Amino acid sequence: MTDGPLDDRHRDQWHTDGWCVLDEFIPAADLDAARAELATVFPTVDQVLGGPTGTGSGGFDVSWDSSTKPKFPFEGAALNRLTVHDRLIDLAQDLLGTEQVRLYQGMVTAKYPGGSPDYEQLLHVDYGNHTLVVPRTDTGYQHLEVFVYLSDVHEGTAPTRVVSRRLTGDIPVERTYLSLDEYASLYGAEVPATGPAGSVLAYRPDVFHRGTALTSPDEARYLLHVAFKPVDTDWLGFHTWPVEAEGLAWHRFVPQATVRQLTVLGFPAPGHPYWNDATLAGVAARYPGLDMAPWRDAADHAGS
Repeated sequence: MTDGPLDDRHRDQWHTDGWCVLDEFIPAADLDAARAELATVFPTVDQVLGGPTGTGSGGFDVSWDSSTKPKFPFEGAALNRLTVHDRLIDLAQDLLGTEQVRLYQGMVTAKYPGGSPDYEQLLHVDYGNHTLVVPRTDTGYQHLEVFVYLSDVHEGTAPTRVVSRRLTGDIPVERTYLSLDEYASLYGAEVPATGPAGSVLAYRPDVFHRGTALTSPDEARYLLHVAFKPVDTDWLGFHTWPVEAEGLAWHRFVPQATVRQLTVLGFPAPGHPYWNDATLAGVAARYPGLDMAPWRDAADHAGS
């Protein structure tokens, strides 16, 4: 066992195969609290099966479309805490090889039984909508995607199927989707990323993977999706947090967050040149419940 949240086996698998599953990675208490809030975000299986085609409780559209994926910050405090959980930040710092990381994606998704949609996808890579350029794998440029399993993920609940990077290194970089006919051997080599609730799938955006059908007749699959990148990588992105900063959910989240959690979202860290008397007073006024002591102490120390 080495320092950090991973052992050498999982770290090596991520660097060579491009992905790994860490079983029961999230502490049980934190997982249970987040799972309890899912009912405030998604309809239940019974509501989906009993409602109009493709629509759940409150008119929620269950189709696989980005507009229907609730985004951080959530109304629930436990889901917010899980999105910026220290173990996830630790994981990102370990795999990306730097302490200077930023969270650039946070959303939850649900898949339901019933056959519409069927959720089957072609093998694809995610960098097409995560970067303006193409992936670079050395320290300071790599980025990390994580699925946090909020429910058990097994063969019946639509596990993501992944292919090792050892088999795909010769695919031209512009081929972000792979046809069944041309790449039948890779479809034959894919493996399901299964695990109990609380596990995480960590993968690189250059890993070929695909979504699959949910075949269990009475279970749903719930995931929290988060992604991290190193600082100073403006070409990488998915969500932007300042657009959320006028919302009530954001203002409820900030006073409860730690300095580390705010920093990973892009909040200037204590000691950053941004902080002066005016900005310290202004941020304190904007977020009355936020303890500004860490930022004030760092500014006082810098000025002494």
